[in-house]
Amino acid sequence: MTETVENGTEAMGLARAGLRTVLGDAPLAVLVVDLGSGEVVHANDVATQLAPAAQLPARLDDWGRSAGLRDPSGVELEDTAHPLSRLLRAEGVPGQPVTAHRRSEMGESRDPLWLIGIPMAGAPVLESHALVVLLSVEETGHVEGGVVADGVVAAEAIAHQEAQLRQRAVLATGLSFTVADAREPDCPLVWVNPAFTAATGYEFDEAVGRNCRFLQGEATDRDEIARVRAAIQAREAVVATVLNYRKDGLAFWNQVTITPISDADGVVTHFVGVQTDVSGRVFADLERDRALAAERAARADAEVAQARLALLAEATEAVADELEESDARGRLLDLIVPDLADSAALFHLDQRGNVTDHLSRHRDEAMAEATDRLAGEIRSLTPPGGLVRALLGAETIRLIGDVGSPEGRDVARGFVTDRRYLQRFETTLGVDSAIIVGLTGRDSIRDVLVLNRTADRPAFTQDDATLARELGRRTGLILENLRLYVTQSRIARTLQRSLLPVLPELDWLDVDARYLASSDDAEIGGDFYDLFEYPDGGVGVAVGDVEGHDIYAAAAMGQLKGLLRATALTQRAMPAAILEQVDRLVSHTTTLASRPPGAPGTGPALDDGDEPEDFSRLATLSFAHLEPPRASAIRFPSASAGSSTADSFLVGAGDGLDPVATDHPGSTGRLSRIGLGDAAQEVGRSTDRGPTWTLTLSSAGHPPPLTRLPTGEVVFLDPPFAQGPLLGLGLTRRRHDATFLLPAGSVVLFYTDGLIERASDRGDEAEQRLIRAAAGAPDGLGEFVDHVLAELVGERSTPGGNTDDVVVLALCLHEEPDDS
Repeated sequence: MTETVENGTEAMGLARAGLRTVLGDAPLAVLVVDLGSGEVVHANDVATQLAPAAQLPARLDDWGRSAGLRDPSGVELEDTAHPLSRLLRAEGVPGQPVTAHRRSEMGESRDPLWLIGIPMAGAPVLESHALVVLLSVEETGHVEGGVVADGVVAAEAIAHQEAQLRQRAVLATGLSFTVADAREPDCPLVWVNPAFTAATGYEFDEAVGRNCRFLQGEATDRDEIARVRAAIQAREAVVATVLNYRKDGLAFWNQVTITPISDADGVVTHFVGVQTDVSGRVFADLERDRALAAERAARADAEVAQARLALLAEATEAVADELEESDARGRLLDLIVPDLADSAALFHLDQRGNVTDHLSRHRDEAMAEATDRLAGEIRSLTPPGGLVRALLGAETIRLIGDVGSPEGRDVARGFVTDRRYLQRFETTLGVDSAIIVGLTGRDSIRDVLVLNRTADRPAFTQDDATLARELGRRTGLILENLRLYVTQSRIARTLQRSLLPVLPELDWLDVDARYLASSDDAEIGGDFYDLFEYPDGGVGVAVGDVEGHDIYAAAAMGQLKGLLRATALTQRAMPAAILEQVDRLVSHTTTLASRPPGAPGTGPALDDGDEPEDFSRLATLSFAHLEPPRASAIRFPSASAGSSTADSFLVGAGDGLDPVATDHPGSTGRLSRIGLGDAAQEVGRSTDRGPTWTLTLSSAGHPPPLTRLPTGEVVFLDPPFAQGPLLGLGLTRRRHDATFLLPAGSVVLFYTDGLIERASDRGDEAEQRLIRAAAGAPDGLGEFVDHVLAELVGERSTPGGNTDDVVVLALCLHEEPDDS
C-alpha cells in the first residue's frame, strides 16, 4: 500500500494533465426517469442539448424522439424493443449502441452514442427512478452531403468502431454510479450501484448517507478536491481525477464525472457521479511520461554535449587558422565568451612561468576595461615559482564551484594571497564560479586560461571542467606549434638573409639583386647569388641553385657559396677552373657526409644519437668574371697544360655579337644565340666598337644569362661548350670558358630557373617569355627588374605557374666609373 500511495502521489500532477479516459473528452448526458409515470423528470445540460425541444417532465419515448434516437440500423427506437422500453420495465441496460440526430451549419448527421440504464433500487426518494447515461463514441470519419435520411452511414460508423464499442461495453458495465442529494448541506450519497461496491469495497449501507470524501486519503491532491468542491457549490459539472482509497486501504486512481440534475423549475436537486478506476491508464501515462522525460533529458544532454563539441571544434579550427599567437589567443577568447563564460582572461608565460602578456574578454562591453585591469594586476601578484605553480600546482585544471562561499574563498586564498585583490575580483566582476585551466603543450604550460561565471547563470560543473581541459589540451598544442612555426620561420628568414651577401658599391656597375622564396611556404631554399670585387678591379658574379627548399638545402647552399668565394678569391683562376675545383671540394664533402658518425674525418657523433643530415645536394651554378673597359691590360694567369682554360675562346662585340677568335675543337666560327627573331643567326662584325666589357663565363648546368644590348636587342649568352655537368655528380670531365665583349650600357641578367620555368611549358616557351619581358622592360635597372618579375613571377597564381624559389641578379655596365 505504501508503494502505491507513493506512486500515486508522484503521478498526481501528471494524471490531471491531458489525461484521456475511457469516457473520452465529451461530457455525459444524464437523465433521471420516473419508472412509474415513464417520464423524464430531470436532465443535465448535455441531455438538454440533445433534445432541446423536450419540455420536462416528458415521456421517455417523446424525449427519445426529440433527441432523434435510433438504433445503428436507422430504425426509430420507439418501434423496436429498444433499451428505453426495457428500462421502463425496471430492467437494467448494461450498454447498447444508439445514434442521435445532430444539426449544424455544415448540415445534418448522426452521432453514435452508448446508452446505459440503471434502476436506482433502494435509493431514498429515488426508489422508483432509473438513471440513464449516454456516452459519446468517437467517429473515424464524417458525413458529407446534407440530410441523412436513414441510418446507413451511422451504422457503418458504428461498425468501424466495433472493437472500441465492445471495449466500452465492458467498461460501461463496470462503471460506478452514485447519486448525491444536492438539497442536503453535505451532499450525502443517496444511492450507489453494485459496481461502486465492487470498485471501493464499501457496501450500499456503508456509503449511503455519507459524503464521498470517505474515499480520500493522505495522498489525495487537496487542490483537486478544492476544485471539485467549488464546482459543486457553483452547481456546475466537473471532471476530476483523484487518488482514492478502497475500504481495505488500497489506493487507486478514480476519474469522477459529476453532473448536476435539475428539476422542472431548474433547481439542482441531485448530483450524479460516474466513477472509473483509471489506475492502469494513469500508471501507463506515468511510465510514458517518465520515458518521455527521460528521452527529453537525454536529448537535452545530447544537445548540450553537441554544443560543447561544436564549441570545441570551432575553437580548435579558429585557433589553428591563425598565424600569429596573439591573434589565435584573441579568437579563442572571442569564442569562449559568452558561450562558455561571462568573462575570461588568458595569460601568456615565459619559460620561468612569469606573465609576459595577457588578454581578457567580458560579455558586457562596459565591463571590458575593469576586466582587463584586474587581469593586468596578476603580473605583479605572481609569486616566485610562476603562475602555473601558484594557480594549478601539479594539476592542469582547477574548478571552484562557489567562489563566494567560505570553502571557495579558502581555495582561492591558497593561490592568491592578496585578499584585497580577491575581494575586488569577486565584487567587480560578480564572479560566482571559476575554472582555471592550463593550455598544455608537449612538455610545459605556457598559457593559463581563467573562466568566470556570474550568479546569473548556472555555476560551472564537472562537465564544463572536462570541456575546458580538452579545450586547453587542443589549443595548447596548437599554440605551441604556432610558436615553434614562428620561431622556425624567424630562424629560416634570418639564415636566408645571412646567406645572401650585402652587395658592394661598385664604380663601374649598377647592381640589383632579388630573392623570392617559393610559394610552397618553405621560406628558405637553395637558390643564391654572390658578387665580389677582385683586388685588381675585376668582378666575380655567381648565381646558383641547390636542389631542395628546406633548411638542409640552405645549409648545402651556404657551404657551396663559401667554397666558391674562397676558391675564386684565393686562386684567381678562370671560371671553368674555379668550377672544377669547387666540384672536387663538393664531392669530397659528400664522401665525408656519407660516412657513419664518429668515423675518421667526420668529427664526433651527435649527443642525441641522431644521424647527421647529409648536406650534399646537386647544384647548378653560373660563374662569370667581368672586366670593365679599362681592363684591356688585365690578364688572367696563363693556363698550364691540361687546364680547362686552354679551350676558352674570345668573342668580340659591337652592335651585335659575333666570334672573333676561337681555338675550341670543332668550332665553325659561328655563335648560336636566341633573339627576338630567329632562334639562331649570324651577326656581322662592326668596325666601330667603343668601350667594351669583357665577360668570361662557365656554367654547371645553369640557365644562361641574358643580355639586353644598348640597341634594345636581347640575346642569351649560351655557347654550348661553356655548359658543363651539375656540381656534385663526381664527374672529372673538363669544363670550358666562353668570353664575350659587351658594349657599355648593356644590361646582363643572371637568374635561377624559378624565374622562367612553368610546368606547362613546351619547347622554348620559357626563354621566349623571358626575352619578351626583358625587351619590354623600361630603362633604369630597378625598373627593369621590377618589370621582369611582374611579368614572370606574377604568373605563380595561374594554373601551371611556377612555385620555385627565384633569384635575379642584374648588372648595368657603365662606360666609365660613376664618380657620384
